[in-house]
Amino acid sequence: MWPIARRDLLAAFTTPLAWLVLACWMVLTNGVFAWTLHSVHGTPGSTVPLFANTLNWGVTFLLLLAPAMTMGAFSGERQTGTLQLLLTVPLREWDLVLGKFLSSAILLAVLVLATLVQVVVLLGISAVHLPHLLAGYGGLLLVAAFMASLGCWISLLVDTPVASYVITFAVLAVLLLIGVLSGDGPLGGVGSALGLTARAAPFFQGEVRLGSVAYFLGGTAVFLTMTHGALRARRIHG
Repeated sequence: MWPIARRDLLAAFTTPLAWLVLACWMVLTNGVFAWTLHSVHGTPGSTVPLFANTLNWGVTFLLLLAPAMTMGAFSGERQTGTLQLLLTVPLREWDLVLGKFLSSAILLAVLVLATLVQVVVLLGISAVHLPHLLAGYGGLLLVAAFMASLGCWISLLVDTPVASYVITFAVLAVLLLIGVLSGDGPLGGVGSALGLTARAAPFFQGEVRLGSVAYFLGGTAVFLTMTHGALRARRIHG
């Protein structure tokens, strides 16, 4: 598992794509942070931590950037002709699936943890509530793992990285928009149960809810299991 992940990580950071995505992420998140410092959320007596707004917007930014980090997981191998080679070596399907997932999850975790520079800045000007900080970053890391598993699954189903990006983005956009429906009524129940924003929001408020943890961990496990099934079928049937 680890040699597969290390191979993909080295490939990612020796090409401009990963650095370009990281640069875009830093511009977007630091822009939100700078705006928050000059908004009502940054006024004395505010109950909203200054870093919470960045984490909240981070879900939307991952919607744009996560598909770019996962689109080549399997479709890139197919495009370069190396997928068949991987399928013929004595390697268990789970090792390949988890290796690909691990590399994508690490890439997204690097994006999330890069925003800790904002927390360092805050430590010099205000207090930082550690439990709230851990809940917020833990929630965003769970979102990143969920998106990484979804991206790996879709990357295995399509032929090109571009198609993988478009479909992954579309699925995540639907899940994000469903969260907007959270509220009263039957549609509100669907939005609260399935929406990414509705499930992630409590973490950024300092709340760790078992249902939200189960949603992201369960979704990640389901997508990884479907990736394993699709990969096994491809190995058997060619």
